[in-house]
Amino acid sequence: MDRGRDPAEYLRSGDAWRDFCRELEAAGAEVLRESAPKAPIDLAEGHRYLARMLRAAFEQIVEAGDAAQPWFFGSLHETLKSGWDNPDNHHTNAYISGAHEYRVRGRRGDAHITSFAVYGGSLGREGGRRTIAFKELDELEVDPDGSFELHLSPRPQPRNWLPTAPDATTLMVRETFWDKPRERRAELRIERQGGGPPEPLAPAFVVSALARSLRFVVQSSRLFFDMADRWRARPNTFFPSDPALAASTLGIPGQFYASGWWRLGAGEAIALDFTPPACRYWGFALSDYWGGSFDYRSWKVHLNRRSAVLRPDGSVRIAIAPRDPGVPGVSWLDTAGHAEGVWTLRFLGADAHPLPAVRVVPFDALARLA
Repeated sequence: MDRGRDPAEYLRSGDAWRDFCRELEAAGAEVLRESAPKAPIDLAEGHRYLARMLRAAFEQIVEAGDAAQPWFFGSLHETLKSGWDNPDNHHTNAYISGAHEYRVRGRRGDAHITSFAVYGGSLGREGGRRTIAFKELDELEVDPDGSFELHLSPRPQPRNWLPTAPDATTLMVRETFWDKPRERRAELRIERQGGGPPEPLAPAFVVSALARSLRFVVQSSRLFFDMADRWRARPNTFFPSDPALAASTLGIPGQFYASGWWRLGAGEAIALDFTPPACRYWGFALSDYWGGSFDYRSWKVHLNRRSAVLRPDGSVRIAIAPRDPGVPGVSWLDTAGHAEGVWTLRFLGADAHPLPAVRVVPFDALARLA
């Protein structure tokens, strides 16, 4: 898009919308890249991914992208997924700026862990994201009824403060649940301190928001699809995360990731064996090439420390298969109609980071494994 033109004239002529649509068409070419899987389910999910990312861009940037008028929006949840989301998490974001000060008011929910992170930078650009500040709700002063206030500013505050920086762009609130469908989310709202009434919507903001939306779709897609391509070259392997890469893609401080590409042939299953370390949280999830976890509302596609079955020796065996093998002591995950995809194991605050042993076996052999 041509952001050098007069914004009002650019909109009036229709060129802004035409340019946006042309560039969006080009952005969709990432879904059709030669290296991407071409099974019918993958093609369907890839195009749904594009629709979801466009919806996210409009909701997050066009509607809530003014840091002078901040608004919380859901950034990762049941129907919006990117970067191989954690099904146990709900993410709530707000756009912020280092030029302003903010106050967050809320009431805690039932999450096992709730955290607040201030990020600078941008996904897909040189350097990626950077973590400016990170704090958990349990580190804050919280009233007996669960209510709290949190201040964001470059200068210290006497109570519940997160520092910002000149390049601050995003506040992310993560809630990690043991049983998300049955647990209550936090109540949250954000306001800019010392701000007057909102400015009327301006053509310049809309032109900028459309351009930012395109960048969001293109750069996020390219970054994560390139990672999936590298994993696909060596299927049924776990690759430990690179801490620097994790930090530049909104990773959680102190959390270890191991990801890779799994693949099954007809009549096969995968058996994974590992002994979970002492940790605050661990979770395992199956996802598609495009960065979205499989639909955990409909299929059993993820486990955590509480939902997994522990064997007598403290280990966990996960069976990945298109149907339940019904084997005692085995935690089954459904392939949800897929023959391949991404898997991700997470450990938070762990004293070790064991990678699972991987065995591809005939489905009928699962019951006979030692």
